[in-house]
Amino acid sequence: MFFVFFYMTETASAQKWKLRAREHFDTATLNYGNITQNETTSGIGPTINFWREEPYENSFGLALGLMYIDFTRASASIGRGQRMELWKLGLEGKHDPFQGDGGLFFRWGLSKNILKTKGTLGELNGKGGYLGVGWEFPFKILGLAFEIAKRQIRFENNLSIGTSSPSIGVHFYKDL
Repeated sequence: MFFVFFYMTETASAQKWKLRAREHFDTATLNYGNITQNETTSGIGPTINFWREEPYENSFGLALGLMYIDFTRASASIGRGQRMELWKLGLEGKHDPFQGDGGLFFRWGLSKNILKTKGTLGELNGKGGYLGVGWEFPFKILGLAFEIAKRQIRFENNLSIGTSSPSIGVHFYKDL
């Protein structure tokens, strides 16, 4: 396992492919269609990017994300458990319009999603979109990025999830 990780990171850095991570602090709204009222709760989870990057200019590649949706303080609902998992796999792009060291950036994404409801609804498949805007502060060896984003995902059974998500990312540009 260590060899595979080492090989991947060495190959990634040689080709300007980079691993990046950010943590999302989501407010998630579940819309069950005509079955019941919408439910809003909190969620948290990371997103990992493996993408081709020109620092502070453009980036494009794969995104893998996980969000834990927590309903432990809410009453039981139709078809869902107390703690759901939302897995996201897709493509993301990031563009820095002024192409300097840090500053304003925009991010977009398209994803395939799996919602593990841990209830009678089981696992649901869906498709989603992501739009974000943020600001990155450069330091000597890293960039600290703050972002606010919206995500909309449509699932089978007429269920949808919308999220509002502030996030923070730490990007090591000089060494990684």
